[in-house]
Amino acid sequence: MKKAYLTLILALAILSSCAETFSPSIKITPSLSEVPYTGGSVDIKVMTDLPWKVDAGEDSPAVISKTAGIGDDVITVTIPETDNWTTSCVTVKFVARSNSSTATKKAYITQGYKPYVNVSGESNTIDRAGGNASIVVTANTDWTASCDTPGVIFSPASGSVGNTAVNISFPANTGTSSRKITVNITADGDSDHFYFVQY
Repeated sequence: MKKAYLTLILALAILSSCAETFSPSIKITPSLSEVPYTGGSVDIKVMTDLPWKVDAGEDSPAVISKTAGIGDDVITVTIPETDNWTTSCVTVKFVARSNSSTATKKAYITQGYKPYVNVSGESNTIDRAGGNASIVVTANTDWTASCDTPGVIFSPASGSVGNTAVNISFPANTGTSSRKITVNITADGDSDHFYFVQY
């Protein structure tokens, strides 16, 4: 009886040891990465001895090259181009499973914003002798003002995120007819224009 009891204790100890040995474990690299607003792909290495699954969520734009496997592997997560004007983040969840429990890791892929710039103004008529006018530039990135007409001065001539009031000084029109003056506001990836007429 005593021998049988000792055998049972030994068997339980072995089972307990095995359970600890095969407890779920998973690692991924990289866990943080970035893609531009135009889209891109990220290779993520999965490191585990167990079966695993990958999920980015039903509403995620991400395309995953492989959603399940066993053991070490590399998957590719592809993010399409975005129209978002603010930075966004895609979360990819990795889950390794044993018979009794699970282990989870998450990869975060940040996608840059699409540059946006808009120009608005109340008046677009300039006196023949010259004068001033103003526009408002709305942007989510750095921008620069320019004009092909000589002598046009911007204050300020560049800006960054937010709404910026820009004062424009126009020289006299020395020609014999009216002219159209185009103000260009450009950012990396977007642009807008505002037109003035000087008689």
